[in-house]
Amino acid sequence: MIMVWMLRWMILVQVLSVTFLLCLTYPDKQNGNHFAPMCSKGEYITGHHTPLSTDLVRGIVNSRPVVNFYRLITSLKRGYSLTHALNIFHMLGFVHQESHRTQWDVLWAHESPFISGNLTNKVHHNQKVSQVPGMQQITHKAKLTTQGGLKYVPKSFLIPQQKLNFLEEVKKNKHKNRLWMQKNIEHRGNQVKKLQELDLNKESIIQEYISNPYLAQGRKMSLGIYVIVTSIDPLRVYIMDTKYIIRCSTKLYDPEDFSDPRTYITDGIFDQSNSDHFRLELDKGKDQIPLKYKYKGAPAANVVFAREGYDTYWIQSQLYDAVRDVFEQKWSSIKRIINPTKRDSFFCITRWDFVPDEDFNLHLLEANMSPNMPDAEHPFYVSFFTSTLYSLLRISGVGDIRKNNSTRPSYIIRDSDVMLNSIPSCYNSSNISCDNEEYLLCPQCMTKSQIEMLKALVFEHLNRHGVKRVFHTQRMDDFSSNNTQRVNINLGSSFDLYHDWLSHKCQLDMYWCY
Repeated sequence: MIMVWMLRWMILVQVLSVTFLLCLTYPDKQNGNHFAPMCSKGEYITGHHTPLSTDLVRGIVNSRPVVNFYRLITSLKRGYSLTHALNIFHMLGFVHQESHRTQWDVLWAHESPFISGNLTNKVHHNQKVSQVPGMQQITHKAKLTTQGGLKYVPKSFLIPQQKLNFLEEVKKNKHKNRLWMQKNIEHRGNQVKKLQELDLNKESIIQEYISNPYLAQGRKMSLGIYVIVTSIDPLRVYIMDTKYIIRCSTKLYDPEDFSDPRTYITDGIFDQSNSDHFRLELDKGKDQIPLKYKYKGAPAANVVFAREGYDTYWIQSQLYDAVRDVFEQKWSSIKRIINPTKRDSFFCITRWDFVPDEDFNLHLLEANMSPNMPDAEHPFYVSFFTSTLYSLLRISGVGDIRKNNSTRPSYIIRDSDVMLNSIPSCYNSSNISCDNEEYLLCPQCMTKSQIEMLKALVFEHLNRHGVKRVFHTQRMDDFSSNNTQRVNINLGSSFDLYHDWLSHKCQLDMYWCY
């Protein structure tokens, strides 16, 4: 009899335990929360001895910021991995909400969310979207490559629209025995062909093929770098110059035989056999450095390039110059699309793919919108993608979002943080004219919007986590170098103002130069 009663009590305790857990973790789909209480009366929470009401528990859960994954199911079906993004958002305290809801703090989108509906104007000031309206001017293959004028893009033609231009180019350079890459307008189906093999009636892009590529252990290689955009006006662009991703062809390159695309298409990112060229085991006396200290990825690649006689500074300077060149050409067309009152609501990350030739001149092939960061078994790539996304969310301000607690720069950075004390004329002159360019950065001449713009710049500078500005400045004593960058471009008055502000900061502290 005693055993029966003990058994009954054990069953009762288990039922109550399960009910208690459900009270804490049952998904409340009506409100879009994954962890919300289902009980109608006050319940106990582990570690507390005071019953909390349902409203109070719900309030605790609802205080967490919400990330909405745009067209989640469609993205997953198309092979887009969200593992790293989900992990980072959960680490930062976000909860995932059903994609059809509008009450979110961050909209994470692989595909452009601006095609249907007028999201550009509907976004609230405290919401962030991981896409920038108008960036298709750069991430769309045809718009990037076939409009001409870009230094690092091989000659390209949109077929059949630019068929006559292509034939004229061929006629002018008959002496050149060139190969061509015929690309689908979308993303797959690229083929290297001779002139007589090209289909000039097929809707496609025909691009000059780099016939003398750099080879890594006999395989063709490409470099992918990540570029972050946090603002279009003023233009704020960042590059991860120490975090580029290396991809190789899955078969050995044969310059005489292009029948197998696997010899020249560089998509072998996770094949260990393709990465040996860039994994170094350095000797320390007689003892080998432990595995965790082995160089992999970009650091190892730079060592290999240097050993082979290539200037790694020259490589990085080309990356910066290529990104600057594209944005200088495309900025005005992107700016026209963005609503000026919503310009702080958008940010994005893109991956730019370059192919180096045997002299390590870089050639830009494409820029990928919201690049896929697939699940990888290799620990290097897990940490690589995780740190890349973390850098993105930090510099864009997403990493500091808290529900009902604005983290906009105006609440974090003080006005005094953007005031310059290095302009004597601002304080020594009694006749300051704000119409004079000399006084534009004086505190008494800056407008409220200009101060807010500089606050955003300071906020990003303090949270950039290993990325560098593409449009950087130099100290005055560096301008004699041939490699310095003098900005003489039209990127708007706001860009000119913040670039001048950075130049003054750079003279005082090199930390602000890059």
